[in-house]
Amino acid sequence: MARFCRYADKVFALSKEIVALRDRRPQPQILTPAVWSSVLAMFAMRLGSLNALESELRVPQRLDRLVGPDKPGADTIGRVYGLMDPMQQVQMLSRINHRLARNKALHNAWPIRFLAVDGHEFFSQ
Repeated sequence: MARFCRYADKVFALSKEIVALRDRRPQPQILTPAVWSSVLAMFAMRLGSLNALESELRVPQRLDRLVGPDKPGADTIGRVYGLMDPMQQVQMLSRINHRLARNKALHNAWPIRFLAVDGHEFFSQ
């Protein structure tokens, strides 16, 4: 996970992108970047649910470098994602997509690209 995070930060400046994310909570105890990083870890570790993620986050010092010391629970993650503006994430993913195209990691002659992520698959390829 540490190598993955270093790569993502080096290529996509992911830490700068994540810090800019906000939600509508007035004084959050768990910061929005910690919630978003938790979900990123869930997809990177191919966990099937927020409850599986919560059990991984409860292991001492696991994912501290990615999420931080104050880790969210499954309910907090769902609630915060409900309060986030989806356009923030769309714009962030658009900038990442642009960087992938500039790095020639995505080969596509069409002007429009899309990516679908489904976290409810039982098998991965």
